[in-house]
Amino acid sequence: MNQRRDISGPRLGLNMHPKWVEGGSPETFLFPLREVGLRVLEFPMDLLVSNREEMDRLISACRRLQFAVSFHAPYGGRYNVARFLGPEREDIQRLLEPVIGYAAAIACEDGPTTLVVHGAKARGGRRAMKKATRRFIDWLGERWPGISPTLELRVLEPGVVKIGDRKAELLDVVAHCRNPRVGICWDLGHDALNGSLVAPPRFVERVTHVHVHDLSPTGEDHYPLLFGNAPYDNRLEELYRAGYSGDLILEVDGYSIVRLARERSISHMTILRESLLRLAASLSVRS
Repeated sequence: MNQRRDISGPRLGLNMHPKWVEGGSPETFLFPLREVGLRVLEFPMDLLVSNREEMDRLISACRRLQFAVSFHAPYGGRYNVARFLGPEREDIQRLLEPVIGYAAAIACEDGPTTLVVHGAKARGGRRAMKKATRRFIDWLGERWPGISPTLELRVLEPGVVKIGDRKAELLDVVAHCRNPRVGICWDLGHDALNGSLVAPPRFVERVTHVHVHDLSPTGEDHYPLLFGNAPYDNRLEELYRAGYSGDLILEVDGYSIVRLARERSISHMTILRESLLRLAASLSVRS
């Protein structure tokens, strides 16, 4: 199997979860979305830890259907990369080895494979957390050269240090990593929650992956593109002007979509298709 990246332009994607196909087949869920441009699926790797067999079957099925794949690394609790500083470094490396090794095996067949990662998180010590994050990203490059890590823009949280909750910091971290494949994951919903401040010079040029989602009327994120509370159109235009050719992942919460579908007396598939069509429209304007 060979799914090497077509670099002619961005691909539309969706965060993929086993519950999307619960009670049905991947084809039943995915083919209506393929009709509106879906090409790549992003899988949460924490589920490879809790239910590896089910996830492996789903990922294998999606690849057989000729969908490209990307991955989102686990990041909470024991997987917090703050542990790359000090005596816990070997422990977290052992935890991550089988998970990221799974994605690396796919990269050997498909070519460079995107892995979304989160920076270190702590109650203090931003300088130390930046160092831990760089160590993690450089370790990925040394251990798995076929993996393309992309460091996600996170939501600001008072009293908590999250590496990547500021665009300037994201740019600084990736600029000082030794890993030549590292880039920035610009989460446009998180950006809206943080105030959508102007990106610093050279930020957009380092973006290699994009998460797109809206905010609900009460400010909850990971909603479908229905409310216009996250200025993704302006951000995408900025990216296209800079020649962006990475993936655009519609990153949404399935439970929220099911609830919205019930409230509106429509199917969840209608909501997903509408959101993907909005992203596809941005690509057609680009061309």
